[in-house]
Amino acid sequence: MVSLKMSREREGGRKNMFGSFRSIFMHADRVDMFLMVLGFIAAICDGLSTPLLTFVMCRLMNNVGNASSLPVDVFTHQLYNAYCWTRTGERQATRMRAVYLKAILRQDVGYFDLHVTSTAEIISSVSNDTLVIQDVLSEKLVVVGFPFVVLLVVLGLIYGRILMVLARKMREEYNKANTIVEQAISSVRTVYAFVGEGKTLDEFSSALQGSVKLGLKQGLCKGFASGINAITYAIWSFLAYYGSRLVMYHGAKGGAVFAAGTTIVVGGQALGAGLSNLKYISEAASAGEHIRDVIKRVPDIDSENMEGEILEKFLGEVEFRNVVFAYPSRPETIIFKDFCLKVPAGNTVALVGGSGSGKSTVVSASLEDGNLKQNNREEDNKKLTAPSFRRLLALNLREWKQASLGCLSAILFGAVQPVYAFAMGSMISVYFLKDHDEIKEKTRFYSLCFFGLSIFSLLTNVCQQYYFAYTGEYLTKRIRKNMLSKILTFEVGWFDQDENSSGAICSRLAKDANVVRSLVGDRVALLVQTLSSITIAFTMSLIISWRLALVIIAVQPLVIVCFYGKEVLLKRMSKKVIKAQDESSKLAAEAVSNLRTITAFSSQERILKMLEKAQEAPRREGVRQSWIAGICLAFSRALVSCVVALAFWYGGRLVARGYINAKSLFEIFLVLVSTGKVIADAGTMTTDIAKGSNAVASVFAVLDRDTKINPEDPKGYRPEKITGHIELQYVHFAYPARPDVMIFKGFSINIVAEKSTALVGQSGSGKSTIIGLIERFYDPLKGAVKIDGEDIRSYHLRSLRRHVALVSQEPALFAGTVRENITYGASDKIDESEIIEAAKAANAHDFIAGLSEGYDTWCGDRGLQLSGGQKQRIAIARAILKNPAVLLLDEATSALDSQSEKLVQEALERLMVGRTSVVVAHRLSTIQNCDMIAVLEQGRVVEEGSHESLLAKGPAGAYYSLVSLQTAEQN
Repeated sequence: MVSLKMSREREGGRKNMFGSFRSIFMHADRVDMFLMVLGFIAAICDGLSTPLLTFVMCRLMNNVGNASSLPVDVFTHQLYNAYCWTRTGERQATRMRAVYLKAILRQDVGYFDLHVTSTAEIISSVSNDTLVIQDVLSEKLVVVGFPFVVLLVVLGLIYGRILMVLARKMREEYNKANTIVEQAISSVRTVYAFVGEGKTLDEFSSALQGSVKLGLKQGLCKGFASGINAITYAIWSFLAYYGSRLVMYHGAKGGAVFAAGTTIVVGGQALGAGLSNLKYISEAASAGEHIRDVIKRVPDIDSENMEGEILEKFLGEVEFRNVVFAYPSRPETIIFKDFCLKVPAGNTVALVGGSGSGKSTVVSASLEDGNLKQNNREEDNKKLTAPSFRRLLALNLREWKQASLGCLSAILFGAVQPVYAFAMGSMISVYFLKDHDEIKEKTRFYSLCFFGLSIFSLLTNVCQQYYFAYTGEYLTKRIRKNMLSKILTFEVGWFDQDENSSGAICSRLAKDANVVRSLVGDRVALLVQTLSSITIAFTMSLIISWRLALVIIAVQPLVIVCFYGKEVLLKRMSKKVIKAQDESSKLAAEAVSNLRTITAFSSQERILKMLEKAQEAPRREGVRQSWIAGICLAFSRALVSCVVALAFWYGGRLVARGYINAKSLFEIFLVLVSTGKVIADAGTMTTDIAKGSNAVASVFAVLDRDTKINPEDPKGYRPEKITGHIELQYVHFAYPARPDVMIFKGFSINIVAEKSTALVGQSGSGKSTIIGLIERFYDPLKGAVKIDGEDIRSYHLRSLRRHVALVSQEPALFAGTVRENITYGASDKIDESEIIEAAKAANAHDFIAGLSEGYDTWCGDRGLQLSGGQKQRIAIARAILKNPAVLLLDEATSALDSQSEKLVQEALERLMVGRTSVVVAHRLSTIQNCDMIAVLEQGRVVEEGSHESLLAKGPAGAYYSLVSLQTAEQN
């Protein structure tokens, strides 16, 4: 016996963190390895610059000139550091997108039924997951080159594991939310027709709440992780005491003690900086792990397996012999049991039978049908307006308490560094005192100061991270919800544009909101604490020695200007890169949505070539961006070293002339050097600000767009009931996506209330366009569409749509249960008996009752777990439950087999009784009982009448010709 059963994958065992971390680099080639090694070496050398400054400072009085060549070294190391990591990040992310999509297209269809909840999950991985990995490879990982790498890794195992688990759960939660968006946008006509916008928004908001809770946990964890910097202050508490013992009893030099202690502290600060980025590394590891699992999966039906027999000549004979089959997602439901069928080569075999009998299953197994369509895309030439960060922050007004506490914590945390530097500078002089009792007393005081700073630093950093995570997560949720709410007010013509496909919108919601979250959460926190550090440090320095302070402060703007220049340049390039990457997301969405067609025609290579072409523009911009990022960042860091050199030189002159003493020099030097480092570190966020400004502009471009058809016009008339008399008067119309092709020129038709009217004619004659105009998916260019004598534009649109139901050729079901799909768009007061009655009226109850879980059976993404006839009957039950005054049937039976058509037709005829019904039909046998039939040709009505009266016109009549032609085709 041959079995086509597809086995479920077993995902056992715990994920290894090191394996997840390695997954970030799984697509690095030799060039990438060289770039990473070079960048790693440059990062280490760059990290060594700070300990080297400490060594030079200890010999300040004896040899001031030793720092003269340091800026050149810093510039060189930082240049290669930034360039190498940015370049390899772009290269690996580009390669990863292509390999991931190739792996997706390689998978068998059963994999998607089992493991991929929706197309949105694929879009998220192509656009968001690879972007997260590229971001880490480009900017965050360089901190590993700082001193104490081993300690960073050891502590990272603790926090990194937690952060990675949280990142994985957040991605899963958001994929659920993204699924809701993708299905709503891809079926926007159904959402609008059944006034399901509110339900979609409620489900989306509820799904986002899970990721918000996880984000708050992540904020707390990150606060403890980056707060580990407080350990360095506690270390100084011990060193202050132990160092004094070495000085007093073992003859150690104060400078040597200071150098040893400072080296440890600098390493600890580097550790704190590294741990603050564990969040990003963990997110990248989680994303990389997910992508790696898909890439490494070998499908049960492997199109790349070369072990099978290669036919030199393919005759086309198909045979099923004793086949046993069940879909992987429903293994308990056997579709075939000992099924046999033989199709001789060159013969045509028709498969008929009831809905759900296995006809489509045979086609899926033999891969004989399909059509691949490549859509041309129009470039979006609209320029985004300059973003307003004030407006962005205004969206966070509800969290003003948390934002205030976060800012206060950031201010206090920002004060820690200059206070610590001042205390350390003061403590150094203690080692040069002669009185041992005074040394003991002061070291005890400074030990307590450092210990207190460690506790204070930890608490303020945890508070800072948590409260900014709170404001950032809720802002992200609000932005996503507001964007989707606004998008669901746009006219259908907006969605017809290629750049506004469901894939592009999902990608936009995922990426823009994520970037804004990082900007408002992490970056605002860093900005506030940087301003706090600068203000306090400059004030302290001016008090200690205004001469030296003014000289050093005067050159600080040069550092800021250089970082700002980098931001401006990267902002310009970022727009081009993001726009180009959207093409990859749209291509992935189309490929996955049409996976069966692509598989049937073995078009995977063609899709991959299209992806490669789409990524060419980001690749070119990535090369330029790598060099500019490296040069600007390197120049800025070198300026910091120049400031240090200047302080060495001028401070030495002031000491020599007696304006300040050694203690004051140490204090002011350490305070201002620490401030320079804060400015340099803050400069690293310019890339995020560049990305963030584009994301903010993109967000407000959506929120500020005025829809051409407002569904919530407050002046609109809200009818409690309508009779359904419809008139189209002298309508001129062309689709927005094809404005040069006029569908109607002065078109008019009268549809009588509570009667059935059929629209027939050749394809392209305008039948479905009438349905779209009645639903007000589009507005006519000229003329009017009237319902009950009132222009449709005078109605409150959503109120009007509550009285209208639409059943389309391709019924749009959503990822939910049968019950949820039937009640979609209905009021919350619907009880079980009404649902069952609607299903019975739609001839759907019997097959629903036969499903494994009845009305609670999962329909799958777009209802893929059901046959075409089953989906159509559920769609009809949904329309029945709405109890509309106007029923619109757009080719509702054209895609069904004869048995399903009969059941659906019976249900439709019951539904049409007592309602205004507009029927668009291809099969003329289904509209013979309509009260009136209108024949359309080239956008105008050429005949009207009943079935009998139109046939009575004989061969000269247009309807008679259509019936004769269809009869001949059937015979």
